[in-house]
Amino acid sequence: MNNNSEKISTKQKILDSATDLFATKGYTETTIRELAAIVGVKEASIYNHFPSKNAILECILEEYSQFTDMFIDRGNLSALRENPTADAVISCMRFSFPEGKEEYYLKRLYVILQEQHRNPIVRKFMSEQYILSTERTFGMIINKLKEFNVLRQDTDPDFWVKAHSSLVYAFTSRLLLGIGDSSPGFSGKGMTELLRSLYDMMLKTCGATAATLK
Repeated sequence: MNNNSEKISTKQKILDSATDLFATKGYTETTIRELAAIVGVKEASIYNHFPSKNAILECILEEYSQFTDMFIDRGNLSALRENPTADAVISCMRFSFPEGKEEYYLKRLYVILQEQHRNPIVRKFMSEQYILSTERTFGMIINKLKEFNVLRQDTDPDFWVKAHSSLVYAFTSRLLLGIGDSSPGFSGKGMTELLRSLYDMMLKTCGATAATLK
């Protein structure tokens, strides 16, 4: 293994070990000395890879967001014109962990949920990236449904976007508290069912006919 590969391996080991410590002990309670002991390196080696504990946390957040951003599946977007159902809306919104990496990213999600109220770095990440990215995505879909005349033109996107965010926030908070499915293979099925109900309500309330909701 060359020096560059060793450096990458050590950096990833630091991130993985820090994630475990932040999840079990909390970010504030975890020390660099403790992290170095678990990784099996000197404290100075930690600082060779990361200038501070904050930098480690920021890298964990960046690593999480790279693979779990919610985005619009544009291939399914046009199908909403002919098939304006809750399932069709769900098919346009993708939010999933890479296959085989569910537990890996769930640990990072747990750190995010645990620290969101007490750590300004995580709070900023949640507000500027996680929440706003989801809201933008859903808002774009609502506007597309209005463009297709599936929803009435007086439909207020902001109302439904806020309702959507509230459901997502409530579900993730329950996950943090251990209420519901928190198994390593968790796929978000419970959240999908909640959102399906919201999308059904939106379509019924804002103009979709009963025939499209079968």
